[in-house]
Amino acid sequence: MAAAKKRRDALLGNHQRCWLWGRHLVRQTLEANRWPIHEIHLADRLGEEELSRLQSLADRHHVPVIVETATRLTQLAKTKDHQGYLAKMGIFPYKAAEEVLQNPAKNPLYLILDAMQDAYNFGAVIRSAEVFGASAIVVGKHRQATVNSLVARSSVGAVNRVPIVQSADVATMIQLLQTQGILVYGASEKAVEPIFKHDLSGPIGLVIGNEGTGISSEVQAVCDGFVRIPLQGEIGSLNAAVAAGIVLYEATRQR
Repeated sequence: MAAAKKRRDALLGNHQRCWLWGRHLVRQTLEANRWPIHEIHLADRLGEEELSRLQSLADRHHVPVIVETATRLTQLAKTKDHQGYLAKMGIFPYKAAEEVLQNPAKNPLYLILDAMQDAYNFGAVIRSAEVFGASAIVVGKHRQATVNSLVARSSVGAVNRVPIVQSADVATMIQLLQTQGILVYGASEKAVEPIFKHDLSGPIGLVIGNEGTGISSEVQAVCDGFVRIPLQGEIGSLNAAVAAGIVLYEATRQR
């Protein structure tokens, strides 16, 4: 059990450092030039042309490249799934609230996460937010999954494309958005009206709560209203990432 946890920790890293691996993810992260990369490790089994292309791209962004055996990459990443690509990452560049508030999109659509703790869910939500054109994602600092390798991989690299704002207090951030004319709706199975009866075509924020407890009372207190996803089955709730995708789809459809 201890060995399994050690391997998982090595893959996850933390908010200070983690490893990203895989051809697509490493290349995309390097090209985006957003998340700082300390160094890139490439397997010597890659062809000369491929190594040369990566070296040129890395040189453009002043990232050192180390070419070594695939076995060594496996030792560093603690996984064989690296495809010959491994990147040692720096601190993820969360956006400050001021950056978003001072440079708002023309018709902003914000996705607000209230203590989403599962890394895979978080990554899937980021992917949906990018696909449906969200202006930014807002997350808190407490009881919230941080961006790490699992999040990056499950987002299919969308962490490099959609701004993620980290706020000390989600409720306070919502109130700041509201001063900018943003209407904020929480997704709740207890809401009276289904989501398609709400006008989501203007500047809005959509709140998705914690996987187990939903939206906190503090955040509920500052929401302008609540929307419900119509359900037919007996389980009565959706996975948080699935719910996020549905509410984002409806907002995009109305636009």
